[in-house]
Amino acid sequence: MSPFETRTTSVLDDVRPVANMTEPVIVPEVTPRPEVEQPAITEAIQIIQKHVDKEARNRWVEHLEVRDLCPRQKADLVADLARLF
Repeated sequence: MSPFETRTTSVLDDVRPVANMTEPVIVPEVTPRPEVEQPAITEAIQIIQKHVDKEARNRWVEHLEVRDLCPRQKADLVADLARLF
């Protein structure tokens, strides 16, 4: 087949019917395992809060969010969070 030839099959040959949109879609619920995940979540929150509080003190502001951190501070935060896992 040359680069300028097309296939003889139609694109419509591969069309699959779409499910009826009125039928409810059942999504399985993911339940966290509290005995494993809760300590890690709590520790991650503490690490994030520590970084944000430190930078808020450095900037002399009461409230700061993670998105307000500079790229270097975000990288340090990610490195600390990576140590959890």
